[in-house]
Amino acid sequence: MTPLERAVYEEHQRRRMERARSTELCARIVSELFDRQQTFEADPSKRKAVLGSRRAGKTEMWARILTKVALENPRTLSRVWSHARLRAKELLWDQFRFLHKRHGIKVETNETELSIRFPNDAIIRLVGADKDKEAQKKRGDKTIYEVVLESQSWESSLLEKTSEDVIQPSLLDLDGTLALEGTPGAIPVGYWFQITGGNNVDRVWQCPHEKRNEWVVHRWTMLDNPFVLDAREKLERMKKQKRWADDNPTYLREYRGWWVNDLTALFYPFDVLRNTYEAGSITPYGKGWNHTLGWDLGSRDDMAVVIWGWHPDHEDLYEVLSWKKPGASADEVMTVIEDAERRFGLSIIAQAADTGGGGKMYVEEVHRRYSRRFTAAQKTQKYNHARLFGDDLRTGHIKLVRDSAYAMEIAALLRDPDWSEDDLEGHPNPVEEDKRCANHCADAGLYAWREAYHYYRPVEEKPEPHRSSKEYIDLQIERIARGINKTTFDQLEEEASYGFGAEDN
Repeated sequence: MTPLERAVYEEHQRRRMERARSTELCARIVSELFDRQQTFEADPSKRKAVLGSRRAGKTEMWARILTKVALENPRTLSRVWSHARLRAKELLWDQFRFLHKRHGIKVETNETELSIRFPNDAIIRLVGADKDKEAQKKRGDKTIYEVVLESQSWESSLLEKTSEDVIQPSLLDLDGTLALEGTPGAIPVGYWFQITGGNNVDRVWQCPHEKRNEWVVHRWTMLDNPFVLDAREKLERMKKQKRWADDNPTYLREYRGWWVNDLTALFYPFDVLRNTYEAGSITPYGKGWNHTLGWDLGSRDDMAVVIWGWHPDHEDLYEVLSWKKPGASADEVMTVIEDAERRFGLSIIAQAADTGGGGKMYVEEVHRRYSRRFTAAQKTQKYNHARLFGDDLRTGHIKLVRDSAYAMEIAALLRDPDWSEDDLEGHPNPVEEDKRCANHCADAGLYAWREAYHYYRPVEEKPEPHRSSKEYIDLQIERIARGINKTTFDQLEEEASYGFGAEDN
């Protein structure tokens, strides 16, 4: 055997042994997963989701699955997404660190970039995208595995754009896998519901939605997690403490992994059936319609515009338009408003904008450059106004366009999870929105709602009957009986004879 042949042989043997060690190591790592997790990991589907309950062990499996992927696929990139980059680090960074130390896997970590590089040059990276602009920055990477954490916490449109427009094209080259995970949302609408909704029975099923039928969904709960000791007893104790019946929507959503209408979890009591209408079923503009406009300003956050319409012949307030965009300029906002006025022939009688902080500068610039005046939104009374707006939602007097930007946002806008119903009475800090949720259209809609008069109905007064008519006499007698009219009976008799002939007397 020549030196060259020996060198080739030795390199071949080294790689064979390395593969064998890697295979053995991957098997040990996978063995740490419990049965439901192993079933998910072994599923060959390229689009798969985990719909689980709280404490089901969804997040804990990603360090093991992605480490296995990295060991088996040299020079590849895997990414873990969260709605905030810091949140991804909080959930998984230590999980990776402990796993690699326990199994003696030598990796290079960069805590600034939140990246982990393996000896075979495979990389795992933790990323965040709370805005579409941030998600678009991650375009162009070639990846083999992508994971989206806490899908229920993402705004529906952002989750869809990130998954469909950013992640899936990145997986094409290597025919990679996209996995979403999370608990059910408070309202069964949006992209996450389209993928995982429609089945409260099976453990594993093919998504029935016609546009999402490539997805395979797995479901398990904390009762399936062997690492939660005495799970059933703990859950029963929690139900007793919180006074939850078996059909309590929060219990079904959070601990059974079922999609239900859980209005108690929302900041606003929004119901899809009660508070939406199909676009085109009614046109809230034209003759007799009045409109109000709300503008919520943001620089890094979304700019948002909402226009309401109401008519004297309708009892309800209808969404005409909702629009939002991160980092939009004042010129873009005015273009959207003017285009809506031109297309729909709107009669805007009031306009309100958030002038707090840097918003005042934006609004003053609009006042100078456009023939449009905005009143300052009353932010100090937001909670009280939100409660009144909630009353309109409960009574069905608020109608949003189904699947509009506003409807998708308000359906995912949760209340502060640290607040409970018992805290409302006398609490110095009333319930607030969950800081993880977008509220830009919701705020713009609230500003415009304050200026609307959909609740006002002018009283139609009937003309007074002629003094010579019998109807007039009957009316006066009724008024006397109720103590309203002080006319004497003598005056009434004199009025009764007015205009009648002798035969009538």
